[in-house]
Amino acid sequence: ERLEKYYQIKLENKTDTEQELQLDMVYKLVLGNTEEKTARFLYSEWDDDSNSIYVRNVYHDLYRDTWVRLTAVCEDMEFDGFDYSLKYPNRKRLGLTVKVPARSEHAMAFVISVPETDDRASQHFTQAMIEAEFDKVTRFWDEKLSTIQVETPDKSFNYMLNRWYLYQVYASRLFARAGFYQVGGATGFRDQLQDVMSCLYGDPAYARHQILDHAAHQFSEGDVLHWWHESMKLGARTTFSDDYLWLVYVTYQYISVTGDLSILTEEVPFCQAEMLSPGEAEKCLHYTSSNHQASLFEHLRRSINRSMSRIGSHGLPLMGCGDWNDGMSRVGIGGKGESVWVAFFLCDLLPKMEELTQKMPDADLSYCEELSQFRASLVKALQDKAWDGFWFLRAFFDNGNPMGSRNSTECQIDLISQAWSILTDVATPEQKSSIFRETDGRLVNREDEIIQLLTPAFKHSADNPGYIMQYPEGVRENGGQYTHGAMWYIMAQVKEGRKDMAYFLYSLINPIHRTQTLADVLKYKVEPYCIAADIYSNPQHPGRGGWTWYTGSASWAYKTGIENILGFHKEGDKLTITPHVPTEWNEFTLRYRYGNSIYVMRYQRQHDNTSTTIQLVDDGQTHEVQL
Repeated sequence: ERLEKYYQIKLENKTDTEQELQLDMVYKLVLGNTEEKTARFLYSEWDDDSNSIYVRNVYHDLYRDTWVRLTAVCEDMEFDGFDYSLKYPNRKRLGLTVKVPARSEHAMAFVISVPETDDRASQHFTQAMIEAEFDKVTRFWDEKLSTIQVETPDKSFNYMLNRWYLYQVYASRLFARAGFYQVGGATGFRDQLQDVMSCLYGDPAYARHQILDHAAHQFSEGDVLHWWHESMKLGARTTFSDDYLWLVYVTYQYISVTGDLSILTEEVPFCQAEMLSPGEAEKCLHYTSSNHQASLFEHLRRSINRSMSRIGSHGLPLMGCGDWNDGMSRVGIGGKGESVWVAFFLCDLLPKMEELTQKMPDADLSYCEELSQFRASLVKALQDKAWDGFWFLRAFFDNGNPMGSRNSTECQIDLISQAWSILTDVATPEQKSSIFRETDGRLVNREDEIIQLLTPAFKHSADNPGYIMQYPEGVRENGGQYTHGAMWYIMAQVKEGRKDMAYFLYSLINPIHRTQTLADVLKYKVEPYCIAADIYSNPQHPGRGGWTWYTGSASWAYKTGIENILGFHKEGDKLTITPHVPTEWNEFTLRYRYGNSIYVMRYQRQHDNTSTTIQLVDDGQTHEVQL
C-alpha cells in the first residue's frame, strides 16, 4: 500500500466575475516522537522538477533515509506557480494562488506522501488519480463495515453499531494503532487481541492472523511482551498478570465463532529476549524470534500454567506490576500483592481451556481435571478471602492489606471485580443481588450519567496503588468512568436478565446521547461519533469526555451491542439470535452478510427470551427469517 494522504478542496465560484484565491497548507511535521526532540534534525529542500518540498529526519535510527513529500495538484485552474517556505524547521508551508472562473466549480488537492522510489520526476499525482483513490476508500469501508447492519427504534444505536464503533476499531486501533492522545504505533498484547473480537464476523482471517502474531510474541516461560514495535524489534517484558491470559480468551472466541479448530495446531515460534532480573518488574528491550516452535495450543497451555503457578498467600493470582488496570502499578510490585480480578478472569478461562483441550488432537485429557480442580480452589479462595460482606475486594497489596473494602477510605468498591464475579457465576444469587444494589448505588452516577470504575478516588492512600494516584480525582482510572470496564458491567446486567437497566447504561455511554444539545456538547467536549475511553467524575469537570479514538472500549461496545443486547451468536455455520432488548422495543431488523448470502432477520416482540437458531448456507440467496 502506498503511503499517501490527500487533502482535496473543491472551489465553487458563485459570482459573475473571476475570483483569485491564495491557498496555503502549513504542515507541522514531527517525524519522530515529539517535535521538541526532532525539530532540529529535520532537513528539507525544494524540488523544482516535482514541485514538492522534501523533508527527512536525518538522525532517526530507522528512517533517516526516508523522505516525506509535500506537494499540490491543480490541473484545471490557472495559477501562478507554487509559493513555499522552509524557514521554520518543523513547519513547512506550501501555497499557490488560483484563479477560479465565474460560475464554475473546480477541485485541487494538497498531498503528503512517502515516495516509493528515488526518481522524483516520475512521481506524479493527478486529480483523476485522487478521485479514484477516494472511490476506492469509500468502497473499502462500505464493504468492511457492512457485514452486520441493524435497524432498531433507537437511531443513535443504529448509527454507532452500523459504522462508527467498528470504524474506530479498524482505523485507530488496528491500522494506525494511534489516536490524538496516544500516537505510539506499538502493538499491545492485550489491546489488539481484544480489538479483533469485533472483526470475527466480517474478517475472521484478520483475527486469526492477529492471534498467531501475538502468540509469536510470547516467551517460552509463558510471559509475553506487554507491547512491541516490530520494525525495531523493541518491546517491554513485564510482570503484568493478565496479558498472556487474553490469548486464551480471544482464541476461544475465535474458535467459537468460526469453528476453525485448525488454529490450535498451527506451529508458532516463541519470542526470546533478556530475562527480568529478580525484583525487576519491567524492562524495555530488544527481542528476536527463537527457533523453538510449538502449537498454538501449547502457547495457550503455557499462559494458563504461568498464571496457575503464580499464586499468593490468599490463594489468588499474583498481581505483578499490574493487571487490566495498568495504573495499579505498585499493588504487587514487591511480588506478594494479589489480584482478585485476575482470579475471576482465570475462573472464566479455565472451563474454556478445558473445552479447547478436549478439542485438541492427542491432548492429555488429564489436564482437564487439573484445570477443574484449580478453578474450585480459586472459587473457594475468592469466597473465603475476597468477599467483603456486600461486594468483592479488588486486590491485596504486597503487605496483605485489602483494596476495595468497605473499611477502606479510598477505593472502597471497584467495578470490574463485581462485573466478573457475576459473569463467571462465582458470586451466589444472594451475592449478586447485593453487588447490583451496592454497585448501582455507589458507582452508577446518574447525575453525571457515568459508570465509575471505583470510588472514592485515590488521593492520600497510605498503601500506594501506583501511578493511578497521580491522576486527579475522578479522572481516567482514578474514579472516572473507564468505558472498557463499564461495558463488562453492562454485560453482567444482560446476563442476569436486567435488560432495561443494561440498555439504559449502554445508552448513557453512546457519544450521540452525550451530545444532543449545545449544553451537552459544551460539557462533554469530545467527538460525538467515537467512543471515549474515559469520562470524568471530577467535580470541576463532571461528564467531560477524556481520551477518544484509541480505546479498546470501541470493540467491547460493538461486541456488547451485537452479541449481548441484540443476542447475535454465531457458532461455525449455526446462528442463534436471543434478543435482550429493552421492553420498549417491539421490533428490530438485523441484516447479516454470510459469504455471498444475505440473512434478513426481523424481530417482533411476542414473549421474553425468544431464541431462534438457523443453519447458515452460503448459496448467494437472500433469506428472510422471522424471530
